[in-house]
Amino acid sequence: MNQDISSRHDLLIIVRDFYNLLFQSDELKDFFGDFKDKEALEQHLETLVDFWDNTLFYSGSYKRNAMKPHIELHRKHQLNSVHFKQWLDLLTRAIDRNFTGVNAETMKNRALSIATVMKLKFGIQ
Repeated sequence: MNQDISSRHDLLIIVRDFYNLLFQSDELKDFFGDFKDKEALEQHLETLVDFWDNTLFYSGSYKRNAMKPHIELHRKHQLNSVHFKQWLDLLTRAIDRNFTGVNAETMKNRALSIATVMKLKFGIQ
């Protein structure tokens, strides 16, 4: 059985696995064309680790507005409920393939809350 999420390194494992899954998703891969450059992707993954480190462990490592890039993405591509479901399914898969425990469950629950808030803000049912 896998251990629970306990560090930034663990979060990096999840976000790398998640992005590998995203790049294979017919529904979502086109949204992530900006990250075909390895350096841009690595920088983005570090930002995601900062976000989840702050979200799970209250580290203070994330100081940005998480909604802003998603609002811009929605303006360009019109996200819908299928996109959000796929995003949640792939993130859950990445977490479950690598970790189990309280923090793993908390991350999945917070992802669901974040997706729900974004859908509401974007007027998606």
